[in-house]
Amino acid sequence: MQIVRYTYCWEGAVAADFTLDAVRRRYTALADLLNARSWRCLVAYDTRFLSAQIAADCYQGLRTRGARVVLSSTPLPRPAIDVALDRSIVDSAVIVSAGNRDYWLNGLIVIAPAPGLNPFVDDAAPSEHPPFPADVSDAEIVDVRQTYVESLRRAIDVDLARQASLTMFVDVMNGTTGGVIPSVLGDGAQTKTIEINRDPDAWFGRQAPHPHTAPLVRLRKLVRESDSHLGVAISADGRALGVVDNDGELAPPLDIALLLAQYLNRQYRQHGLVIVPASAASATWVHTWEVQTGLSVEFAEQPAVRIAEARAAQQLLVGVTDDGQPTIGRTGGLGDAPLTALLLAELVARRNAKLRVLREKLRQS
Repeated sequence: MQIVRYTYCWEGAVAADFTLDAVRRRYTALADLLNARSWRCLVAYDTRFLSAQIAADCYQGLRTRGARVVLSSTPLPRPAIDVALDRSIVDSAVIVSAGNRDYWLNGLIVIAPAPGLNPFVDDAAPSEHPPFPADVSDAEIVDVRQTYVESLRRAIDVDLARQASLTMFVDVMNGTTGGVIPSVLGDGAQTKTIEINRDPDAWFGRQAPHPHTAPLVRLRKLVRESDSHLGVAISADGRALGVVDNDGELAPPLDIALLLAQYLNRQYRQHGLVIVPASAASATWVHTWEVQTGLSVEFAEQPAVRIAEARAAQQLLVGVTDDGQPTIGRTGGLGDAPLTALLLAELVARRNAKLRVLREKLRQS
């Protein structure tokens, strides 16, 4: 039985609400929670302004209070943290992040296997040690990113993806997934992966680091003018995915979900529900697709809730939310954009066709 985990968030505007002092005032409650449950906790962070430094401070603050904590060695996408939890590397996680919210926000996210917690009680005096630890050499550092990369290699036909002569642009939106897809494919791959917006930028180019709110002008232009096979944009936290076909057009999440569901069913004999937002119900051709594939599509008013429920019950094949967070039922965590991007590359390689052609065939099912 899969463990159900719950997410708790506290966030605020940087330097106004989200300050080092405000974070430190929450250490006692966090440590008490971890100690009471005997949870081993991963302290993780994203690429936002000062997230790494605050995570190091959080690690030291929790450790001083007796909590069993480890500190991530790199910024982590959320799917990588899900892998660490699923593999029981840790029992819980504290992430210095505001997800895909605007660049002036930051926060703390707690992921724990228990409902109804109140982990952000502001009831302790600020710590007295100096702002931001200069040395965390005594920290127990863990390389969760490499564990995630290895899990992605096992989840796809990596040899096929490596040996296909594909060109794929990847916009990592200055976030946590820079280098992940090239690392999965490895050195010497014939598939050419070109990353853009890879350099860390704590302000994310002064836009929300999310592919469904950004225009993706540069990505679309590069894919179209180079006649590449496809392009993908991955949100800063690694959960949401935007897909550009070889004509430079944005592919709707519905198209991506059905393409992958059909591929996983035919190639790997996987079955289950395909869950998409209710807003996609106007696509009348979907019923024909259901008849021809034998798969069922559920148009959910709250797709994120239904995807989590179906995944926990092992009934999910593919799901996607309104803002483009894809979940593959048999592998990965909730909202695993790098995994979905790699499966798309595998699909394009196996079909030996560009994404635009595959989309047109899908709608003609």
